[in-house]
Amino acid sequence: MRILMFPGQSSADSQMLVRASAMHPASTTVIRRATDVLGDRAARYFSPGGTPLESNRDVQLSVFLATQMHLAALAAEQLDSEWSLGLSLGEYSHLVHIGALPFESALQLVDARGATYDTSPPGMMAAVLAADLDTVETVVREAAMHGDIAVSNYNAPTQHVIAGDAAAVTWASRRLEDEHLAHTVVIEQRVPMHTALLAGVASGFLPDLERAAWQTPARRYLPNVLGSWSADSGRSAFVARLTDHVTRPVRWRESIEMIFGGHPEATFVEVGPGSVLRNMFGRRWIRPATAGTDGGAGADPAAHFSAVVDALRANS
Repeated sequence: MRILMFPGQSSADSQMLVRASAMHPASTTVIRRATDVLGDRAARYFSPGGTPLESNRDVQLSVFLATQMHLAALAAEQLDSEWSLGLSLGEYSHLVHIGALPFESALQLVDARGATYDTSPPGMMAAVLAADLDTVETVVREAAMHGDIAVSNYNAPTQHVIAGDAAAVTWASRRLEDEHLAHTVVIEQRVPMHTALLAGVASGFLPDLERAAWQTPARRYLPNVLGSWSADSGRSAFVARLTDHVTRPVRWRESIEMIFGGHPEATFVEVGPGSVLRNMFGRRWIRPATAGTDGGAGADPAAHFSAVVDALRANS
């Protein structure tokens, strides 16, 4: 059994679409379909020299497109799955995979989402490693005297993300490192995603969600804001969950533990750029079988993908 995991925008790198273009013939079909939607703008993202990541819109579009190219390559090798989930932006690839949105509609939504996020109030996000949830939440409460701040991602027992005003996030990061021996890494310097600071962004994005070409999905929907399967997969549920998604935290740990609890034998396959999602697993959390379609910098994309395909077939 395979579980497909779609990464968020912290997995972005300027060469991800170059690698995706070289991994499999089927991945290049996404370029044509993206060009039909984006027009001349598509060339900006599929440049042989790499993808510019100058705005949040650039990052969101590029990661979504790279992920869809990886997904197309897997599907061409008949290695699809009934099960998937996506972290933050990755939820939009999950929506395509389950059949809730056609690729073209999802791309339009991601484009609008990225443009709206570029109107966000200023803020930042930092990943916190090697600190448990109680410690992180305690420090976040203390940091509130320096500005708005919240836990934006519950990713793993010792991997969380904090987001908010730069002064508050910077103070919390220093305290976590100095007093609790945590390691913090700034992962976003412009937009404090998944916090109440983005209430205006959520309102601005709502009309795009309401206009989207929603379909009845063929597979189950796992929203980040719930961390569990959605009992409702109708248009109103998608609009409500994805509006909340802008201002509420990502419950990745709950989602993964729910699936792993029922299917400990499954292989969790990271489909898209990087290895962020696989790297969350480890001795201080669950340790499922994993695979990743992207070999990263220095690897031959086609050779890596071919080896992953062979391994997944051998384990079927």
